[in-house]
Amino acid sequence: MANMPQLVILAGGMATRLGDIAATVPKALIDIEGKPILTRILDHAAEQGVDRALILIGHLGEAFDDYEHSAVDITFYKESKPLGTGGAIWNARHLLEPEFLMMWGDDLHAINLEALLTTHSTERCPLTMTVTEEHDEFNLEHHNGRVIRYDKSGDNRTGLNGYEAGTSVVNRSIVIEHGQDGRWSWEEEIYPKLSGLIAAHIDDSPFHDMGTPERLEKLRSLFRTDRP
Repeated sequence: MANMPQLVILAGGMATRLGDIAATVPKALIDIEGKPILTRILDHAAEQGVDRALILIGHLGEAFDDYEHSAVDITFYKESKPLGTGGAIWNARHLLEPEFLMMWGDDLHAINLEALLTTHSTERCPLTMTVTEEHDEFNLEHHNGRVIRYDKSGDNRTGLNGYEAGTSVVNRSIVIEHGQDGRWSWEEEIYPKLSGLIAAHIDDSPFHDMGTPERLEKLRSLFRTDRP
């Protein structure tokens, strides 16, 4: 098993679409049939050799005070005010390794991380994004191994043929070159700037997010079904 880079998880969002479910619990600590989704993310990463993680927290950050994982050494970094996904990464730039895995704290996608890292190494792009073509909506366009357009808004769906599946490999140089102070969105700022320079790693294994109550229940039901 190859040496795995640092894992960075964004877990500071307010989860407004989950309503009362996330009113007193940060999204990454919401229970998925006996384990917080964060633990399930880290379990999968640890199985593939990840041994250290930087977790970026904010909303209800004190809830992570006693959190630990048996196989992953965790560093928490809390933003003092909401900075968005981009601002959170920029705020923690001094803790980033030269190359790191990046995941969202509310997505579960059991991909082969070594295969993703191989794509990143082979394609020699500053960012490699996992893309699935098996999703109920699309938010990007990719051709010939490159992501050429990202459209989170959905204003122009013509040509969209994939969905960002929550796991990327990122060169820290991107953060240093394009980062800025204040609140900003990683997806809406970085992806358009790097259009055509983002490697697309296609992985159509089941992808789950819990961004809405309906998707959360779907994810919970999956683990209920799989219980021995």
